[in-house]
Amino acid sequence: MVVLARNGTAAELPKLAFLGPVGTYSHQAAHDAFSSMVEYHVRQTIADVFHSVDAALPLGLLPQENSIFGTVTETYDLLRSPEVGKTKFIRGAVTLSVRHCLLVRKGTRLEDIKTILSHEQALGQCRSFIEKHLPGAALVKMASTAAAAETVSRNSAADAAAICSKICAGLFSDLDILHEGIQNENDNFTRFYVMSNSPVAPLPVPLSEDCVGHGLIRIEVVRPPANSRPSVTCSPIMQLLEALQLPVSRIDRRPSTQPGRFESVYLVEVIDDDTACDMSSESDEVDWARRIQNAARRVREAGGLASILGTW
Repeated sequence: MVVLARNGTAAELPKLAFLGPVGTYSHQAAHDAFSSMVEYHVRQTIADVFHSVDAALPLGLLPQENSIFGTVTETYDLLRSPEVGKTKFIRGAVTLSVRHCLLVRKGTRLEDIKTILSHEQALGQCRSFIEKHLPGAALVKMASTAAAAETVSRNSAADAAAICSKICAGLFSDLDILHEGIQNENDNFTRFYVMSNSPVAPLPVPLSEDCVGHGLIRIEVVRPPANSRPSVTCSPIMQLLEALQLPVSRIDRRPSTQPGRFESVYLVEVIDDDTACDMSSESDEVDWARRIQNAARRVREAGGLASILGTW
């Protein structure tokens, strides 16, 4: 897709890969964050999104954590790859409030609905609404919420509904939103990492978390000599975390890719503790990147391995 740049010349929109099919909550999160400022490309798996990020397709959206179901382990396993921090970088994060919608073919009323299609998790997350308003409806499990919307769109009968994301109403012109926000709980959030092929190139639009400095550092404990004794007061990883000298907002542990029994890699997210630094200027960003580099250097000096996976 080609758009006009500010100087009036033609410019291509940056490409962004997301976990498909179209209409998923990953698609919703990407659209909420970037709107029409990127060209969207569907990928079938999280690994496909990860491996797509390169010079030709510079952006990818990776689901990182859901507030109900927890960490997305596939994403963190991919972040162990040596290319992260070298040719792929985390450059931002966006959070989506998961709001399920009931979509029907135009003209369908609530009392007409006999069948509800959706992903198994979405059906469970909307159980209270279904039991109250559609207790007699048959529930059909689909591969994804987007697949449910597509099936209802293609169905000529006006007695089926799909539970899916709001964006599906824009993708399938013959569908209407009958009810929005039908989930049992309103505290269902999914956070996504924005991956880029550049550690410094600005994103197409500023993201909501850009007002605070974040960094992601991969840390591994170098195995101590066989004749050494571990400290009873402070484990090796705790010593390395102290060496960061930065506030740690989260730690995720995954098995190391290095040979050895029960070795671990730690994905550590740090935040800026300088309230005067709001990432609103280029000098703030440079200063924060320098502080992250110094933190990683201190970890190495303390005997660990540290790789900067991204700053934002």
